[in-house]
Amino acid sequence: MVGATDAASRWLAAYGSDSDNDVERYRSMSSEKLLRLAGLAAIAAGVLSVIGDVMSLVVDLEAAEAAGGASQRIVFGFYLLGTVLLLLGLTGLYASESRAAGILGFAGFLLAFAGTALSVGALWFEFFVVPDLAVQAPDLATGELGFTGFALSFLLAAVGWVLFAIATLRAPVYPRYAAGLLLAGALVSFVPLFVQVPATGLLLSVAIVVLGFFLWRRHGAPAQTPLQVANPAD
Repeated sequence: MVGATDAASRWLAAYGSDSDNDVERYRSMSSEKLLRLAGLAAIAAGVLSVIGDVMSLVVDLEAAEAAGGASQRIVFGFYLLGTVLLLLGLTGLYASESRAAGILGFAGFLLAFAGTALSVGALWFEFFVVPDLAVQAPDLATGELGFTGFALSFLLAAVGWVLFAIATLRAPVYPRYAAGLLLAGALVSFVPLFVQVPATGLLLSVAIVVLGFFLWRRHGAPAQTPLQVANPAD
């Protein structure tokens, strides 16, 4: 009974006297949870994109007979889901280094986020619209519908990722080799704008998995609750 009273006294002394500290502590714990989830989202996004890239080595996404087929739809399904998760992961990656990344990091984040968000629209079109076009209007399904818009979206994303990678390389938050891998992957992502080569996003996807892991691990230590602090285990 005395031990419980002492624990309660310590808890009140540490937390009960200042409600502002309680609010800040709660906000900090919530931020840590969100960053951990963002790290997991980045890992999942990279893994899904890697699967899509590996499948694209087997499935010819440009072939007329593949348009609207099950294999093509599966590949774009992986890409679509991975890109949506990437928006969450990118937000967490930037939030964790926002102060150290500076203006360059902020500009890179905005461009990468905008380009990636626009790319979601392109992938949505490939996943939901192209299969129907392949049945109702095969010529349109294999045409260059919206090519300019698609190209601008991917160009915006590529430029943003390059800037973001440079800022990440300069900021002492993530390992330099991981930031360097991100920069290399961002530069390779320009290739599809000039020549159709499969799996050009593979390097960038691997880099995002690595960065997501470090983000998750950095914010992965469970925070102590007030009762744990007041009455620590032996």
